[in-house]
Amino acid sequence: MNLEELDNKILEQLKKDSRQSYREIAKKLSVSHSNISKRVRQMEKEGIIQGYTIIQKSELASNTPLCIRISAGSGAELDKIGYKIAQYPNIEIVLHVSGECELLALINCKDRQEAVNILSEINRIPGVEKAESHIILETIKLYGKVL
Repeated sequence: MNLEELDNKILEQLKKDSRQSYREIAKKLSVSHSNISKRVRQMEKEGIIQGYTIIQKSELASNTPLCIRISAGSGAELDKIGYKIAQYPNIEIVLHVSGECELLALINCKDRQEAVNILSEINRIPGVEKAESHIILETIKLYGKVL
């Protein structure tokens, strides 16, 4: 098994259960514990594995999660708009996408008023033609885990 295959298999195992020990993963993949440890450290160094996230259903339910679709005007600098949006502390993800809009942002607001305020601010960013929100009604799967 080459390193790329091993890394992919390690990532699969961590997605299934990030709490399993390196020894458990090593046993499942028929490689040494030290090899798993070394590969995980390398993937962390390369940014393939970034931090470890804890998601609590109660937290998700008490907030107002939104998906915001952002359309930019002709000639707008998408990178600048995206990085400006990413500066908001409660913006979780900003993506440059193809389709009817150019950017998608996922945000977790404490309430609807905060959502209205942020949506209004995004609409005032130079180059933004339109930003529309979609309230996330239910999160079924997040970070590879069915909730």
